[in-house]
Amino acid sequence: MSTPTASFTHTEEGTPESIWWAATQWDEVPILDLHATAAAFSKVIVAAAHPDDETLGLGGLLTDLSKLGIPITVLVATAGERSQAGLRDADRSQLGIRRRREVEQAVSGLAPGASLTHLDMPDTHLDRHQDELARHIAQRADQSTLILAPWTDDGHADHDALGAAAIVAAGLAGAAVAHYPIWLWHWGQPATLPWSSMVATETSLVGCWRKRAALGAYVSQSAAPPDQTRPWPQAPILGSTAMARGRRLVESLIDPSGTLPTLAPHVRVNRNAERAATFDRMYDAGADPWHNATSFYEERRRALLLAMLGARRYGRVLELGCADGYLTAALADRADELLALDASERAVEAARVSTPHARIERAEVPRDIPRGPFDLIVLSEVGYFLTPIELIQTVRRAETALAPGGELVLCHWQHPTNRVPLDGLLVHEHARCVIGRQLRARHIDEDLCIEVWGGAPSVAASEGRI
Repeated sequence: MSTPTASFTHTEEGTPESIWWAATQWDEVPILDLHATAAAFSKVIVAAAHPDDETLGLGGLLTDLSKLGIPITVLVATAGERSQAGLRDADRSQLGIRRRREVEQAVSGLAPGASLTHLDMPDTHLDRHQDELARHIAQRADQSTLILAPWTDDGHADHDALGAAAIVAAGLAGAAVAHYPIWLWHWGQPATLPWSSMVATETSLVGCWRKRAALGAYVSQSAAPPDQTRPWPQAPILGSTAMARGRRLVESLIDPSGTLPTLAPHVRVNRNAERAATFDRMYDAGADPWHNATSFYEERRRALLLAMLGARRYGRVLELGCADGYLTAALADRADELLALDASERAVEAARVSTPHARIERAEVPRDIPRGPFDLIVLSEVGYFLTPIELIQTVRRAETALAPGGELVLCHWQHPTNRVPLDGLLVHEHARCVIGRQLRARHIDEDLCIEVWGGAPSVAASEGRI
């Protein structure tokens, strides 16, 4: 661990993910336009102070840029040999060798074909080599280059120095520069972020899983090595909170100059319309495209979800993504008032037929989620149709709409998905980071994950049985 410029240590838990994602400022952060980025820049240089910075900060983006065919160069300033205190010179050298191998494995998995160069500068002392760093970066850049470097106020002396050097290099080469935070997420709070300069990147499904594999390469930073005779790591540099940040579905760039292309508002509107049209077309093949009437999987899913609810009856219930209303009808039997929403007009028409005593409306999630309060909100088999930003907004707005003591239920298929932004494993993993309530119940099997957040901690206790 290098000398920090902010007061923190890696052994602290750091700011929880639920605090970061509760910030409503995310709703105003523009989203990077990947295709426009590929058109605007002929190459990308990623500057990392230490092995793993490139993966923690923007591993998903590296994958997605690589998939678009943008040449990528990764410059690793140091081997990170001083990440553990108190090592003998020989052990420090071995740690540096190991970390070099780890970054080579990680980058080759994230962006096959990317060029990786080790600059072999001294760990913890990059502030003494800023001019040299700037020259290394500028020599590889030109006016069509995008330089991605650590944020200049990341709180880590090496990160801050490399970020400053990247700005100088961009000026020398006429290149564009943007920054990625790493330790800011650890010691900072939402008020710390320069929101007006933030740009969000939505990682693809492939990018998410490649990034997780790349994080797994950094064993020296996240777990004890197989050779227990080595005195490192004393404590993992990448603890559970840091790894949760590294597995985010949404990465962040800081773009003070406003040079990054972002998605125009109409693109999001068109995306919602295309999604609704896709669901509508599914009904061209018949009135039951999800096979709700005949599938035992669907019957079992509904039965399991209903059995996990913590109350016999609820006041107000909200179902997000009701499809043709099979679960809706069962929820209506346990609710004084039920509102069900779906993006497909044809699904809404079918659900109104099967559940005429419920209020069923066509709506876009997350935009049209009502304020509540609701005693129960159900999100079943919906999350993976949403983009990462939409998922975050949906879960946050749903939780906000819950009444005190209310329950939020997530239920999703656990097998691989095709032609949709996410899969069920990623949906539940990231939802756990966003939700600030206690997990009351969980069911996981090979097919399904159902989680109930909030509500009474014990049904037996609520009846006075214990």
